[in-house]
Amino acid sequence: MPKLKPQYTSEVTPQYKQATANKRVRYTIEQNIKDHPEILKEFDEWKLKKGPQVVPSFDGIFHSNYTPTLFDIRKAEIREDHGQRNALSERSRKNKILGIAKKFDPMQFQPIDVDYLIHEDVFIIRDGGGRGTAAYLNGVFMVPATIRIVKDVADSRRLFNAQDKYNASISSYDKFLQQLLDNKHNRHKMACDTWSIANSSGFCLDHLNKSAETPLVEGISTLHRIIRHVGGDHKETPWGEKRAPNISTAVDLIKTTFVGIDEIPVSALEAITAFVHVSKNRIPSGKEGFTRLKEFMVLVRDSSKELGTLTNWSTELLFDSSNNYATYGAAALMKKWNEVFKNKNRGRTSSYRYVKWEPDEIEIIKYKIMQFSRDDSLYPNV
Repeated sequence: MPKLKPQYTSEVTPQYKQATANKRVRYTIEQNIKDHPEILKEFDEWKLKKGPQVVPSFDGIFHSNYTPTLFDIRKAEIREDHGQRNALSERSRKNKILGIAKKFDPMQFQPIDVDYLIHEDVFIIRDGGGRGTAAYLNGVFMVPATIRIVKDVADSRRLFNAQDKYNASISSYDKFLQQLLDNKHNRHKMACDTWSIANSSGFCLDHLNKSAETPLVEGISTLHRIIRHVGGDHKETPWGEKRAPNISTAVDLIKTTFVGIDEIPVSALEAITAFVHVSKNRIPSGKEGFTRLKEFMVLVRDSSKELGTLTNWSTELLFDSSNNYATYGAAALMKKWNEVFKNKNRGRTSSYRYVKWEPDEIEIIKYKIMQFSRDDSLYPNV
């Protein structure tokens, strides 16, 4: 897809502009389908196999005294900077919409929500872009809708945010973008810090920008947990000022160890970041410490065929419990450190020794992440 220049229709933050620099934020359903030709191709191939079919219709299914308004979805826009979300940008949603389109049933179609912006004389689909897309693929353009008069962008956003609180189907990334967009949102500072940390650490948060230079990390809520608990900021540092240096170290370690990786499992990121945090006082600082961590990562990777793939680490090292990626993960890596470096200190007298994690230390970390005090026995004799 050619690089897009977003057409913002409302005031947005600099961070939101950065996050949406390569995507269209204002479009019609027709334009969105053109931007995602694979969905139309798959649907057309399915139709060809099914053979000739009658175009679905809402005729005759409503009580004559209570017929809802039928709205022409070709007349409406979707504006992500007002709070709407793209029906086709996520793989899971795209597959769901294809499923709805293939089994399109007017009897089960829920009315879409449309906002009419007075000052612009324009209709926008606030909720129902996915259903509208499924209808459009079937050649159905007139669909049941509730149409509210909205005085301005703030009103439209307010309605979306009210819906957002109760709609579990809205992805965490869509919610994140709205938090990034609205500087009055109670999570705006959290979103800004998350965005800045991703940028400075060299990873991205959505599939659109995924590459070997900026591998994808999915799981915004887990990422927030990593920043809060093991990111490396002082515990009193508020949102709006967090930098999470440990995450940057962990991402560098992963990219160095798994060259060309374009997706980093958030489970592995949390475990490795937690290990960096726990080991702070037990390995050298600066370049020497990073070199030691790189050596460790490579040895773990090469210790078995399964560990040669980062996505296997959580199951192979037994930290695949979503609430315990940090604790179980750091403990597992401490145990692995002892294994791969078991002979490292032999004859070492004049240089910084390699830590050997004690069984009780590993056991403590299984239940609580903490940093251990400096061990003077690791330092070279001077």
